[in-house]
Amino acid sequence: MSWEDSDVEYIPAVLRRPKVANHTAHESFTADTRDHEDHTFCGMMFDVQCKGPEEGGVPVEFLVITSLAVRGDLGPLTVWTTAGTFRKKEHDSAKWDCIYEAEHPPSYEKYTPLTLRAPIRLLPGQSCGLYVHSKLPGDDALVYDNQRAFVTHEDAVFRVLPGQAHLSNRPFGRHGMWGFPWRERREFVGRICYGVNYVLWNPVAEIHQRFPPGFKQAVWTILLCARKPESPFYWLHDNVLFYILNLCKYDWFDHKACSTPKRLQQKLHGTEGSQACGHADTGRQELLRSLSSDADSTESESNSNSITSNESSW
Repeated sequence: MSWEDSDVEYIPAVLRRPKVANHTAHESFTADTRDHEDHTFCGMMFDVQCKGPEEGGVPVEFLVITSLAVRGDLGPLTVWTTAGTFRKKEHDSAKWDCIYEAEHPPSYEKYTPLTLRAPIRLLPGQSCGLYVHSKLPGDDALVYDNQRAFVTHEDAVFRVLPGQAHLSNRPFGRHGMWGFPWRERREFVGRICYGVNYVLWNPVAEIHQRFPPGFKQAVWTILLCARKPESPFYWLHDNVLFYILNLCKYDWFDHKACSTPKRLQQKLHGTEGSQACGHADTGRQELLRSLSSDADSTESESNSNSITSNESSW
C-alpha cells in the first residue's frame, strides 16, 4: 500500500527530528578511581553524581550505572543504593535498596565486576549514594584509599565523591572492630561502568544553550553560510540543515576547529570592531527572522509540530 492510499499523513524525516538518542546506552565509560592500596576493610559508602549543565556537564538526557568492580578478599558482597546522598543514612537500611548480592573468591590483583540487577538511572544534576559491603570476617575484604582530593573521579558526565569506610562485617552495623564503625575521608577504589543517552541538537533555545561553545558557533556559521548564494549550504532547506546538525554528537566541533580566524578577531576588536559587530548582529537578527518565518511556513504546510514556536529565540 502506498502513502497515497493510506490515511496516515506522511511527514518527512527532516521534520521528525528526535530529541534524544534512541540508544539505551549510547556510549559506555569506565570510571577507574585511583588505587594507592592504603587500607582494606568491610565496606565503603560514597556518593556519585550525573553532572548538570551548571556544572559544565555535556548535554545528556540521563546516565545508567550498570556495574561496579572491586578487589580484595571479597567474600559475600552486596551493593546498595539510596537517592540523593548516603549522609545521615549510615544505619538506616530501610532507606537503601539492595541491587547486588553474590559471593566471590579473593581477587587481589584484578578487579571483580559486580553487575547490578537493577541499573541506577541518574538525570543531569541528580546524585545517589552507593554502599559496597562484604560480610567476610576480618578486615581484608575491600581495598579503599585515604581521601586525597575533593573529588575522587570526574569526567564530562560523571563524578565520584569521597565517602567513608565501614569497619563492620554486618551491613549497616553500628559497631566495628574497634568501637565506632565508620572512618571519614576515604575514597572508593575500583571501577564504575555506566552508559549515557545524549540529548540531540534541535533549534530550540533551551537545547541549543546546553551544547559546548564550539558546537554553537558551528551552528551559527553553517546557518549564516546558508544565506550566502555562493555557499553550497544555500541550496539546502533549513530543515535539512537542522536534520544534519541533529545527527551530530556534541563534541563534533571542537574549539580549535570552530575558533574565529586570527585575522578576523583582530578586525572585530580593532578600529572597525564596533561596525563589524554591528553588521554581525544585524546578520544574526535577519537570520533569526528568516528562520522563524520559514519554520512557521513549513509547519503550516506539513501540519507537523516538529518545528517549535520558540526557534526564533535561540
